[in-house]
Amino acid sequence: MLQVQEVEISKLKPWEDNPRLNDIAVDAVARSIQSFGFNVPILCDQDFTIVAGHTRWKAAKKIGLTTVPTIVLQLTDSQRRAFAVTDNKTAEIAEWDFPKLQEVLAELQSESMDLANLGYSTAELEALLTPERDFHWGAFDLEFAERQDSAFVLLPVKVQFEMKQAIKEAIHRYAQEHGIRSNHSAVVAGKVFSCLLGL
Repeated sequence: MLQVQEVEISKLKPWEDNPRLNDIAVDAVARSIQSFGFNVPILCDQDFTIVAGHTRWKAAKKIGLTTVPTIVLQLTDSQRRAFAVTDNKTAEIAEWDFPKLQEVLAELQSESMDLANLGYSTAELEALLTPERDFHWGAFDLEFAERQDSAFVLLPVKVQFEMKQAIKEAIHRYAQEHGIRSNHSAVVAGKVFSCLLGL
């Protein structure tokens, strides 16, 4: 049975080769921890190298926590790296049911829950909660235009499963041919689409 223990935050070590870029999420996770508590333990190996929970670790440091709930796993180096990648990748596979998300957000809003603690920007919440006919894209675009270059909005695109790999390869080929670079595949895709649309 896995045991959760309080571990000094200074004892935990980040995985230096972590391929997941998470700095943009730290503030949102910090607000979540302050609002709801530290409810998801960090996973680390027997040497206290973080396996899952780098963003929670950074957020905890930011808000001045000295200890964090942690589960210590007994893993080989290969298992640690493989599980860290798997944990992040599997989180990307799920999709939002937007009508149900809108219902949940509207219910929370009616119960006086502060939606700002859920990780969405003001513009994203407005887009989700405002009926499409009443929504003003100008204000939404303006908020994102005023944010730093590291701010992105996710636009879900559905393609036939058998076309997925061919589309990914075409996007990366176009990016390479036109000097479009990023460490994040979704950012590369967004820049390619922006380029194709002449934005």
